[in-house]
Amino acid sequence: MSVPPITLTAPDGARAEVLDRGGQVIGWTPAGGGERLFFAPRSEYGPGPAFRGGVPVIWPQFGGFGPLIGHGFARDLPFELIEGGAAGALARGVWRTTDTPDTRSVWDFPFILTVTVEVGGPRLVVRLAASNVGERPFTFSAALHTYLRVADLAQTTLEGLGGLRYRDHANGDVYTRQTEPTLRFTGEVDRIYGDAPPRLRLVEPGRTLTILAENFPDAVVWTPWDSPRGITNPEPGGSRRYLCVEAATITAPVTLAPGGTWRAAQILIAD
Repeated sequence: MSVPPITLTAPDGARAEVLDRGGQVIGWTPAGGGERLFFAPRSEYGPGPAFRGGVPVIWPQFGGFGPLIGHGFARDLPFELIEGGAAGALARGVWRTTDTPDTRSVWDFPFILTVTVEVGGPRLVVRLAASNVGERPFTFSAALHTYLRVADLAQTTLEGLGGLRYRDHANGDVYTRQTEPTLRFTGEVDRIYGDAPPRLRLVEPGRTLTILAENFPDAVVWTPWDSPRGITNPEPGGSRRYLCVEAATITAPVTLAPGGTWRAAQILIAD
């Protein structure tokens, strides 16, 4: 059964669509602009495979870096909308989920996970907060697995990562360094950059996108290009119409003490 998203609409017409499943943003239209996120066909709403596109929440494990299912279980959990409406010039929604018998069977820690989405003008803000409500510390990694829509990946560049060391998952997880100041795309890319700068810039012919990270020290850049690891049923030509640029904490997982709360955010600004 399909579950439609909740739409947040700012006074200036900017809007975001968010699913209760996973607290996942699946659409973002800046004021006066067009859709800036990529998403797979909407028939994938509801139970079943993870929804591919938008901004999946990756928690408490990134990828296969641990014993849990790849990318953790947060994106499969039901989130409850606990706050929604206008906040000045913005539209704002707050979604929350907590541990369940199923999560405790694989990761035995009580938690509260909150996703806050703010939209207005040229901005989309996605905030992630994890609270330890148990009696023991726990350790996690996390990411906002953001699928950015582009017109043609072959004509797209990403600025801000020049000179940084990265783990190259597409080539056997070797560590290497990006020598070019601007990243261009001609094939599969799957990289984890440690100690990434908090500001990156996606450049396309005729438009740009500023990508800001708060308390996310790493950045993941992923395009499957034509590899089978991509979305299995994208829109026509879709394999060249998205690039994942993820704000993440992977290389130094977070240890959260009882009663503690960790907060981070990714901010997208359509220029």
